[in-house]
Amino acid sequence: MARCAAVGDVVLAGDLLTFPAAHGAKVLCGPGLRRQGSGLGLAACKSGILRHKEPSVYWVDSQQKRYVPTKGEYVIGIVTTKSGDIFKVDVGGSEQASLSYLAFEGATKRNRPNVQVGDLVFAQFVVANKDMEPELVCIDSCGRSNGMGVIGPDGLLFKVSLNIARK
Repeated sequence: MARCAAVGDVVLAGDLLTFPAAHGAKVLCGPGLRRQGSGLGLAACKSGILRHKEPSVYWVDSQQKRYVPTKGEYVIGIVTTKSGDIFKVDVGGSEQASLSYLAFEGATKRNRPNVQVGDLVFAQFVVANKDMEPELVCIDSCGRSNGMGVIGPDGLLFKVSLNIARK
């Protein structure tokens, strides 16, 4: 049975939640929530505190050690291997993400990006599914880099907790 949850409530994995629709706005699920059937029903897939951001974005704030990739998130990763057309990038998740050499601005078969093992890349997830390998791109939907790509030799990477990174 679904219950109407208030922001700040503790939710447990498996709880069915409903949210009041604000002027026909679509409720967006963040980390820790999944759609349950049709309508406004959501199911919590993590235990933690329910959070809200205007206009209608909800997520579950919980303590976790390992990063779980989510579609659309921006990440900084380390290129670990280079094999043919694909780079493997370590983003701190359970498995490495793949990054095609064609996923850079202006990249073609003749004009390959200069990416070496050990380079830092700023990229976005286009595929982040529990059943599939995560996939990264360094371009937006218009084909522009918008700051994404290889971070220069002066770039630094600091490891921080997931709660700090999400803020």
